[in-house]
Amino acid sequence: MQRVIRKVTVVLLVLALAFGNVFFVSAENPEEPTLIPIRDFFEEAGGSVLWDGDDRTITISIEDIVLILFVNNNAALRNGNVLVLQHEVIIRDSRAYIAAVDLQTLLTPGYLGTTIATAALAAEQFMEYVSIPGITVAIVDAKEGFTWTGGFGYADVAGGVPVDEYTLFGLASISKTFTASAVMQLVQAGIIDLDEPVVTYLPELSMHADLITGEGDYEKITARMLLAHASGIYTDFMGFGVATREDYYPAYMNDFLDNLANFPMSSPEATAFTYANNGTTLLGVLVAKMTGYDSYFEGFASYMLKNVLEPAGMDLTTFILEDRHMPHLAKPYVDAATPDEFVFFNALSAGGIFSNANDMARFMHILLSGGAYDGGSRILTADSVRQMFEMQDFGFEEVLSIIRPGMGTLHSEGMDGFKYVGHGGNLVHYHSSMIFDVESGLGVFVSVNSISGMAIVEALSVMILQTAVTEKTGSLNLPPSDPDVVPIEITEEQLKALEGIYIILGADRLSNIVYRDGVLYFENLASVPMPLDLIPLSDGSFINPATELRFWFEEVEGELVLFLGEFKSQPAGGRLEPELFEEIASEEDIRHLIGTYLPVLEEGHISIVSSVTVGVDENGFGYALLAAMHGHNGFSLLIPIGENSFMGGLEFTVDGSDVWLEFSGLRMVRTSGN
Repeated sequence: MQRVIRKVTVVLLVLALAFGNVFFVSAENPEEPTLIPIRDFFEEAGGSVLWDGDDRTITISIEDIVLILFVNNNAALRNGNVLVLQHEVIIRDSRAYIAAVDLQTLLTPGYLGTTIATAALAAEQFMEYVSIPGITVAIVDAKEGFTWTGGFGYADVAGGVPVDEYTLFGLASISKTFTASAVMQLVQAGIIDLDEPVVTYLPELSMHADLITGEGDYEKITARMLLAHASGIYTDFMGFGVATREDYYPAYMNDFLDNLANFPMSSPEATAFTYANNGTTLLGVLVAKMTGYDSYFEGFASYMLKNVLEPAGMDLTTFILEDRHMPHLAKPYVDAATPDEFVFFNALSAGGIFSNANDMARFMHILLSGGAYDGGSRILTADSVRQMFEMQDFGFEEVLSIIRPGMGTLHSEGMDGFKYVGHGGNLVHYHSSMIFDVESGLGVFVSVNSISGMAIVEALSVMILQTAVTEKTGSLNLPPSDPDVVPIEITEEQLKALEGIYIILGADRLSNIVYRDGVLYFENLASVPMPLDLIPLSDGSFINPATELRFWFEEVEGELVLFLGEFKSQPAGGRLEPELFEEIASEEDIRHLIGTYLPVLEEGHISIVSSVTVGVDENGFGYALLAAMHGHNGFSLLIPIGENSFMGGLEFTVDGSDVWLEFSGLRMVRTSGN
């Protein structure tokens, strides 16, 4: 079955490439399908098309597929088997047309055919759209024992090496799901308890309380808190050799506890969801220590190989690349035309795993099947898997969080209300997504090998999973839309009450909500060059007519919070209240610190943060803008907590004309500025 599916998918891709050269008819209204001229399309792809005017049938031969279509009918034959199309074949201006969506049904036989066709076409389109050298995809249905894998583009563009199901990609933070599996194995064995303080097992662990509140007790941090990003641990290290160029740097994990002892908690334990790579690195140290290894670095990798990867049948998956892996490795790129240097990530348990579509399909089957798959060794009990997928509740409500934690998994909800669970991973050149619809038993894995691919990986995986769920169950079970929502008029006073300066999650500057000439506008977001006008709706939301994006303003604990999406599912940020303005550094406060800072590193070490720019925005607020190697920026307002010291762990040292910045284990020097 797999061989047949792969072969026909290749045919479909040929058609996809030909599509750009073939005339097609767009729908005249949104309810009509896009139409494809049958003869032009199939002859362009190398097939033959015969018309029988007496029977009003069309016979198409392409590769080893014979299709018979019937005009003004939605029945069709493929190699003698009856198919039902979504739309009738029609004649228009003496030419026969088929709905584009029905090409998927015709050309992709077998289970989840529409999903596979969607994945193949979307992967090709995304590769071209954002200039990605290679994409790998795996789709599984654990309840049906079904697996499909596909490779698109190149692992090595110059060498002409294509991506296949064995091509290795860096999965970055998907490592956390594997680390969680190891932790649960130790729980199953009675070696650790999820709710016992970690210092019970690692007495050398030490941290300072949170600098701002003076609260937080690291001696109460548990493995459950670490797995769910609720421990309050200092979140990330950018220095100490976390990333290197020429080879691995085992000292990063081996010295981790000593380095951690010098940093404060970022919040009291079990009070907030704060995504923390350091938390999962600590779990890797715990796994190695509790299983008898002297080196946390090699010990963690060895434990994972012997107890997770080998029993799972994941033959090429690894936390430490060796000579046998290199012929399979997808090379790193900035975009499809620009190769780049490889980066070793030394926080293995947080982001160091490399895998491929074949192995990841096995891992998804294991998780969806309760811990074992295809006669392989059981790596987890069904109860352990259930707990990993289960949303964790520590008694606090995290409003400004797009995701909710499981243990080694994250629960997400799209703006359309679609819910899924899994984990993504982003590390410089490699970007990946592994997501599940647990109820239907479906899982999807996607990975790319370029910085440019970061923007599309989750969108592609969600598209594929939604298509699979719809194809299998007939429905996505999305929240119902309210058909009675209409534009309304509200008072000037109500509109002006929403004005203000907003901190938008993930943005590289502040945004404004302003009232002007009777209209409310959202503006100053760097990715949106023009202000978005917001029209009030009868359900309490606002809509931008050009994008159809919905905005919601809701008061939460006395503060105004902005949500996005028809179902208010995406928290976007919050309004900066006037009483906080005086706490933010002004130009006078930071004039001597303004400028651009670059990292100063040991030989062979690199920094994922490529630069930090300190400045003052148009509101007069001091800020620090962190630029990452993978192109993502982090924006932080500068709130002083001491002389030349600011929230977020930013510490400046002034030595004459030289100014230094230290944060997260990274030392940087000012190269331009006052």
